[in-house]
Amino acid sequence: MKTPFDAAMRVRRREIERAQVVINRQIGQLLQIEQHQAALTARLAQEAAAAAVHHGPSAHAYLARMRQQRLHLAEQRAEADRQLAHMRAAAQAAYGDFKAIESAADAFRDDETRKIANGEQSHLDDVAATAIARLSRRPRA
Repeated sequence: MKTPFDAAMRVRRREIERAQVVINRQIGQLLQIEQHQAALTARLAQEAAAAAVHHGPSAHAYLARMRQQRLHLAEQRAEADRQLAHMRAAAQAAYGDFKAIESAADAFRDDETRKIANGEQSHLDDVAATAIARLSRRPRA
């Protein structure tokens, strides 16, 4: 049964689906940042170990640059986490709205079903009352 809430439910459902896509994309970006962080940390450890063994050209500038990159990746990850939290909150709000609208649609359907059932019952009561009235008007023999 169609309800006046169907259009609003479709809009909210689309919002939720778009939010899921954006959240999944953000999670993918977070995973990439974490992979870069892990690779950079491993490379930094390798270079530090190599610099400790080989006393050739100074690796301080290179290691400082890599530490700076690691710091930059940490800032990117923190920002991505904040964005993800914001996206999840928005998705939860949209889902809450959807559920409220869905509840209203269910209540509307229940009310309409009850009205139809009451109408049918009234009709049956009228038919029964008419039959009883006819029987009571008949002369008794």
